[in-house]
Amino acid sequence: MTTEPVRLALAEAGRRTFGDSWTPTTFAAAPGRLELLGNHIDYSGGLVLAGAIDRTVQIGTASDGRPGEIEVALAHGDLDGFSLWPEGIGDWQTTGGEATPADYLRGVIASLKSRSIPVNTGIRMSIAGDVPIGFGMSSSAALCVASVLALAQNRPNDRDIVLIAQEAEHRAGSPVGAMDQSASVAGEIILFNGGDVSWQHLRPELGPYVFAVASSGVSHALSASSYPVRVQEAGEALRLIQEQLDAEVMSLADVTSHHLARIEQADWINQTLTNRVRHVVSESERVAQGVLAVAQGDWQQFGNLMSESGRSSATDYEISHLVVEELVTLLKRTPGVLGARMMGGGEGGPALALIEREAVPSVRQALDNGFYARHPLPDAFQICAFGPGAFLN
Repeated sequence: MTTEPVRLALAEAGRRTFGDSWTPTTFAAAPGRLELLGNHIDYSGGLVLAGAIDRTVQIGTASDGRPGEIEVALAHGDLDGFSLWPEGIGDWQTTGGEATPADYLRGVIASLKSRSIPVNTGIRMSIAGDVPIGFGMSSSAALCVASVLALAQNRPNDRDIVLIAQEAEHRAGSPVGAMDQSASVAGEIILFNGGDVSWQHLRPELGPYVFAVASSGVSHALSASSYPVRVQEAGEALRLIQEQLDAEVMSLADVTSHHLARIEQADWINQTLTNRVRHVVSESERVAQGVLAVAQGDWQQFGNLMSESGRSSATDYEISHLVVEELVTLLKRTPGVLGARMMGGGEGGPALALIEREAVPSVRQALDNGFYARHPLPDAFQICAFGPGAFLN
């Protein structure tokens, strides 16, 4: 889907909710993302290769609402929309449960107010998008980034947009790192640094290859998954390493293979936490190798690294799902696939694959005859292109 169909869906939802005369005067848009390498290491201070995709969440706004109120229409889900009163939101954060669009907007408003950034009110806004929900492309980050642009009276700088959007997700119950939001703000392909929330753009030539996302049909919600548990485990492992091994280790991403060898022999850390550390160390090494592979145009090596990342995510970090691994296994066995892995927070979601462009039809057919014959799903295999970052106009 391109920008125009999303705008049409946005306008239709707004007029259905607010009346035929509703006409947006500003638009905010933020893309979803693909996480290429660096699974679950952004919140441990690691480097991640990620890219913004050509699918967005967009918000159209008109300043024709009641003073002090924000009225919201949704093109998907709750067709009746909802209203928010920023004055009463204060230092809001959720008390539990799966986050809703209203929760994310409350989180954005509370995050803006905590920074004394004035919030637009007296507005009617409509939200639409073509970032698949529960597909591992971070629709929640795209929604939060677009909401920051739509609701802040004065646009924050890029880094602050990332941090405000990240805080909004935390307030909504998902203790995510800042990679998703950074990729959405930055656009195209980036090397993200979880240690200082910075990034640099990469300009790879994909040549005859494409990235594809295949849905497993197993939905996931970060706030209700083991994602918060993994964040807690990473923090506990870091605390033990600092106390018992090296006080100068500031994040798990600082742990070296030399440290890991000692950790694996230690009696002050359990096997579960040791496995988590092993994933962070090995995944950090894979990202470094991936950056070199991208620079050299060695996509065969990059595909191998993706597959290794998936194995580590499924075993040492234990965040995959049997059905997702069934899908990954089929992809890796299919001619023309250079590498495949689970993507996203885990316990569901999609598989990411690097594929020879000419092999796309045969890969699609293999999935239809195999995995999707056993697990029927509509529009489950999508080719993704990389696109620009968030904008307001």
